[in-house]
Amino acid sequence: MSGTPGVLVAEQPHYLPWLDFYEQVARAGTLLILDNVQWLRRGWQRRTRVALPHSVPTPAPTEPGFQWLTIPLEGAHQESLISELAVDAGQPWARKHLQALVTLYGGRPYFRSQVLARLEPFYAEAAEARGPGSLLRTLIASMALFYEPLGITPRVVLASTLERPHPDKSGRLAAYCVQLGADTYYSGMGSTLYLKPSLFREVGVRVLWQRFRNPEYPRGREGRFVYGLSIVDVLSNVPVDEVREWLKPSPYGPFAPPAG
Repeated sequence: MSGTPGVLVAEQPHYLPWLDFYEQVARAGTLLILDNVQWLRRGWQRRTRVALPHSVPTPAPTEPGFQWLTIPLEGAHQESLISELAVDAGQPWARKHLQALVTLYGGRPYFRSQVLARLEPFYAEAAEARGPGSLLRTLIASMALFYEPLGITPRVVLASTLERPHPDKSGRLAAYCVQLGADTYYSGMGSTLYLKPSLFREVGVRVLWQRFRNPEYPRGREGRFVYGLSIVDVLSNVPVDEVREWLKPSPYGPFAPPAG
């Protein structure tokens, strides 16, 4: 599933991202990883949402229906850039995360056939990661784990390799589009709170907002469906061919294939 030429998606690196991320990447000719921004202690970069233990029923909508897996850091400061962060190699986090995922999803129908064989080598390598930049390398590797089975082939660029000429966040993103030859910026809905489309129009770039809605699927537990869980949750419960169908562009949307 090749992306659309001229479409750019810009995302901070994430740990085993959720399905919405992969829908964005499936639309993109270029995935720009924003590694040159400050990290957020309570952000998504180094943690991911996974299911609650089987013994814990899904709580009411006023309570979170998930738990976090978080990569520990060494010597992180609030002003540190994502590209500078180091994984805390003194903690056996990789082994614990793999064990947690096997415990949570080992009984789901597609975990062992679609997920486990990719997680094991990833965590073996992640356990050896250390030093400045080790978090970024680990996150990028986790993002890429399921590109191939999902049929996604993004061109990946690090923002730190580009010029950063504009002080405004929207202006920088528009400038990145120009530098990378993109005429369309495909953004998640969360950016409607800060993104300034006028700065994109000034340089001839259109902004499209993501409208993707994660389909509900069986998870082997009662209660409400919880959105925003890791791709590990999706591919443990749904055949990969079905997930690939979900990621295809809408026949009525801006990325619809040409008729005929």
